Amino acid sequence: MKGSTKRALSILFSVFFLIASFIVYTNLIQPEMGTASELQAEVASKNNAYQSQKNAVAQVSKLIGQFQNATALQESLSLGMPIGPGITQALNQWYAISGNSQANVQSLDIKLNNSLSPAAQPLTKRMGTVVVNLGVVGTYDSIKQFLNSLESNARVINVSSLDFKPVGQATGSSPLYSLELTVNTFYQEN
Repeated sequence: MKGSTKRALSILFSVFFLIASFIVYTNLIQPEMGTASELQAEVASKNNAYQSQKNAVAQVSKLIGQFQNATALQESLSLGMPIGPGITQALNQWYAISGNSQANVQSLDIKLNNSLSPAAQPLTKRMGTVVVNLGVVGTYDSIKQFLNSLESNARVINVSSLDFKPVGQATGSSPLYSLELTVNTFYQEN
């Protein structure tokens, strides 16, 4: 074969391969590239949707945790300042404190103050007081322990008057003392 024939055949084969590659590109590759782009867009949108759902679930979980903490906080606050006078609860606390300190409650006078103080802020509940006059007899150590327990009690109280005086001698060598207290215990209105 001559050199010119080889060149003509090689040019002819190159043109044939160029046309064949163009046909393969337009009929097979280009449609699949469009499909691949659509699939990539779908994957990206699903990934964005997944991330937004994941963030929403995380925020809801965080809010649930905050509400659970708020419930625990509300329960703690209800111990310190209950809703309603809670006189029975207050009586139980007084007698538990006196039993633990070994001071004897001699007198107990409870007066419910029906006038509620105005609320400081628009959405807060008004605050009321229960006035308790309490007479306790015991040794110096038992009365001291009674006052310490009263001071560290969960319920919010305010001692408005205190009268401490000796009463006499117990059967042992320890002298007895009397403690007269006027205490305001606070509560929230219903």
